[in-house]
Amino acid sequence: MKQAITLGLLIVLAAPSSFGQKFRSDDPVWVDADAAVNVTSITKHKLNDQYDFLLNTFRHPGDITPRRAVNANTLGEVPDSSWFQNRHGRQRMTTEQLLQGPNTGSGPSLDAPLVVIGAKTEGITPGFRVRDARGDIYFMKFDPLSNPEMATAAEVISTKIFHAIGYNVPENYLTYFSRQQLRVDSKAKVSDAAGRERRLTEADLDAILDRIHRASDGTYRAVASRMLAGAPIGPFQYFGTRPDDPNDIYPHEHRRELRGLRVFAAWLNHDDSRAINTLDVLAGREGHKHVRHYLIDFGSTLGSGSVGPQKVRAGWEYTWEPTTVVKRIVSLGFWDKEWIRADYPNYPAIGRFESARFQPETWRPEYPNPAFLNMTDEDGYWAAKIVMSFTDEQIRAIVRAGEISDPEAENYLIDTLILRRNKIGRHWLTRRSSFDSFEFVEGELKFEHLASKYDFARKPAFTLRLFNVNPASGELQAVSDSDWSFATPYTMAEVSSSEGKVLVYVRNGSDGAEIVGVER
Repeated sequence: MKQAITLGLLIVLAAPSSFGQKFRSDDPVWVDADAAVNVTSITKHKLNDQYDFLLNTFRHPGDITPRRAVNANTLGEVPDSSWFQNRHGRQRMTTEQLLQGPNTGSGPSLDAPLVVIGAKTEGITPGFRVRDARGDIYFMKFDPLSNPEMATAAEVISTKIFHAIGYNVPENYLTYFSRQQLRVDSKAKVSDAAGRERRLTEADLDAILDRIHRASDGTYRAVASRMLAGAPIGPFQYFGTRPDDPNDIYPHEHRRELRGLRVFAAWLNHDDSRAINTLDVLAGREGHKHVRHYLIDFGSTLGSGSVGPQKVRAGWEYTWEPTTVVKRIVSLGFWDKEWIRADYPNYPAIGRFESARFQPETWRPEYPNPAFLNMTDEDGYWAAKIVMSFTDEQIRAIVRAGEISDPEAENYLIDTLILRRNKIGRHWLTRRSSFDSFEFVEGELKFEHLASKYDFARKPAFTLRLFNVNPASGELQAVSDSDWSFATPYTMAEVSSSEGKVLVYVRNGSDGAEIVGVER
């Protein structure tokens, strides 16, 4: 693995005047203590969907300047925080853990009737809130009549994947119930399309259920989304910070987990990845309150568009792209983008989801997202590593948790996710050197080459050079490629190949040698 190098050569690279400022004693930071300050007062706010569309389509808010993410640690990873918890990407989860996801129980108790405490009748897909025998509250969400199983399967599958990746998500359970297992609370209210409230009746509930697919055994299928612990205080934006949250100090458009979300959203075709599908919650105990940031509502993922199959355009174009519109008009419809010819098999339980024409580098949500616009190759590399951590077998198990009754449709979804995963890995893991997974074990630096591990490229020839680092000036003095004697507190390993260079910094501390920095 290692090759000999010239000895005694003093090399000064571009380095900070004080190397001690490059790495601090607690690097690499794996926990961002962004819940340290008690939040004593915070304002609940709503977000107008139309306003958000106009703002992000025509104004491009935030600092649209692709640069290194401000919250990545010295290894290029994202520390645990109120936004993100490292899970599958850092330490592989078991299949059982992946299937459990964020769920802490088995879903709503059916030991007694579910009490309907509120409902909405407007919109294409109705829904209502229930309280179960344990007193837990759930939001019940359903499939459109035209596509039984589609939206509910997408919600459950995507919830488990986003949780495994590291995001905060609700507990979502597939549940089945009959009309006899529902009763309306005497205080339940319903809102009409104009926002007027009135008392909800059993007849109203029957009218809602008439718009929901019922199986041959008379049962209804729903996703029961458990109410989040804490007080909901509105969505977060993908730019700026929340001014009434003293712990929110990093501009959202420069957070790696929000930039890299573009890669995960592309994998699952979560084109609805916008502020309206997020939620901030004031959590914690009295005297130690903090804001937790959630991704919610995954009914518009995979091939589902929530109220019907996903739009053909989804993932390919923004809702408003004037240049594309003009080209279509000028060409009298003879010109169009490649995706217009995408082939979607007829699986009602899947909707529109494909892999043949999928292009991870050009994938787009419904409208511009400031964090996505700022995503760099480094952000994409970080995210692609996590995507590739899901094995074929794990993807198969997670998809089966969606309980799709058509085996052919289920297998198609599994294959499509695997093929899209591979396209993501092939693109983002080959744009820079993919020597990675560095470990310092028994006096030796060990690592692997990810692109060749996943069969995306051949492992290139490489050279390894070691340098002792002057802690004051940052000057580098070349030493033998096997000299880990640590004549200075830091030793830098330079892995060079045709793909570029990776710099690995190893610090010799009281507890032994540890890797404290990786630069590509």
